[in-house]
Amino acid sequence: MQTLPDSPEHLTAEWLNEVLKDSGLLDGGRIVAISHELIGTGKMGDNARYSLQYEGEHERAPNTLIAKFPAADEQVRTIAGAQGAYYNEVMFYRHLAAGTRMRTPTIYASQISEDRTRFVLLMEDLNPAQPGSQLVGESHQHARLALREAARLAAAYYGKDEIGSRDYVMAAARDDGGAFGQALMEQSWPGFVDRFGHGLSRECIAFGERYTRNCSHFVTRFEGPKTLVHGDFRSENILFGPDTATTVDWQTVCESSALTDAAYFLGGSVDIENRREWERSLIDEYRNHLEDEGVSLSAGECWRQYREFAMHGLMITVLGASFTAPAERSDQMFLAMIQRHLQHCIDLDAGEFLP
Repeated sequence: MQTLPDSPEHLTAEWLNEVLKDSGLLDGGRIVAISHELIGTGKMGDNARYSLQYEGEHERAPNTLIAKFPAADEQVRTIAGAQGAYYNEVMFYRHLAAGTRMRTPTIYASQISEDRTRFVLLMEDLNPAQPGSQLVGESHQHARLALREAARLAAAYYGKDEIGSRDYVMAAARDDGGAFGQALMEQSWPGFVDRFGHGLSRECIAFGERYTRNCSHFVTRFEGPKTLVHGDFRSENILFGPDTATTVDWQTVCESSALTDAAYFLGGSVDIENRREWERSLIDEYRNHLEDEGVSLSAGECWRQYREFAMHGLMITVLGASFTAPAERSDQMFLAMIQRHLQHCIDLDAGEFLP
């Protein structure tokens, strides 16, 4: 096997020929030329769309594909590798994606280095489906599509305790009782407020401070049946078609409540006023999707977990911004997200679940 390519410019036609033949997609023909364009706005990794030119038979091989690589930024790459982000995603596609009816891209090949800081994923090109934008609140139709997919994932692994024992699925109670996340939040929150506090109300800042003091309690207190969740289930990690939603970027898979992804999506990807108007009916519909998939929750229990896991978005947003260099678009995104997530917690009285 040739050297693992770790950036878009290092991927060659020769390497693609080898891996597509190994995967059974390329038989008699071969790739003679490739070209690529960078796509997406991710910070933890780089994505590129490749166009492939062949000679000979290639009926099963794709004419275009998406390749995902580690971040070009060496600091981000090192942190992501150390936290297991790249390993988590590769292992999700290898071992868990097939176990759910949730729509995910077809993976042609996946490779990762022994130190887990370099990887490459080759996946189907879902164009013309497009990702959402955190800067623009999602539509009601997109919210319905997203929650349908989230329910399929939640139901597939609901109550399966062995999920939390896998080393590529984050589980705070297993790992350290939330101590590391607590320390990171206490370290990061003051600088986060310095950077984004101008856009937050005093009530929101006060809730953020309370959460920061108690986040280890939040991540370990839930004792009900758990399931596999995406963990960063937001509009920019979902490719929307006319009536489809395909979820990508599986670097934060974790064990949590069946309402975690639904609460995170509505709290961070929908404008506040729309979320307030839609959330009751959307969560009712989400509960019906769970029922259709074989998981029964009462309306009261479903709403209680939705309220509690409104807080899921706080740590992800604060730490995501704190470990990312300031840039105009990403700063706009993080500000929009924290405004929505904190107001979500306040509107739903999520503080009831904190000491």
